[in-house]
Amino acid sequence: MTRVCSVACVLILGLVVSIGAQGAPTAGQKIATDADYAVHMKEIGQMNGVLTKSVKGGMADEASKAAARMEVLFKNVHAYWAEKKVTDATEAAQTAVTGLQAVQKATAANDMAAAETARASVAGACQACHMAHREKLPEGGFRIK
Repeated sequence: MTRVCSVACVLILGLVVSIGAQGAPTAGQKIATDADYAVHMKEIGQMNGVLTKSVKGGMADEASKAAARMEVLFKNVHAYWAEKKVTDATEAAQTAVTGLQAVQKATAANDMAAAETARASVAGACQACHMAHREKLPEGGFRIK
């Protein structure tokens, strides 16, 4: 009976993970709507929390995984702003991609000081773009300017 329960739990967990991954943005995914953009930004926010905690905690593997995922998302964001011909936002997204690549290189060498410097450059790119292109809504949340 225990073995049957264990197998059932593994199958259910696999199904949950599979269903959850279906809505996740993928590399090269076109951001076509504000809703698509919001999905990207929400995941970037979550991954940024993981990245920050991992870098500051000296957890190179976790930091590298978060940076790699954020790189995928920011490449999509870069394409979004490039298509709209918004130079500063396009440059900010490229700065984020470059910074995330530097985080991955630093964590591969277990150089957490360099990873923190690169992570900070990503945070700066985020802040610059948010200040220029994000508007807080009275009911909560944000809208692209």
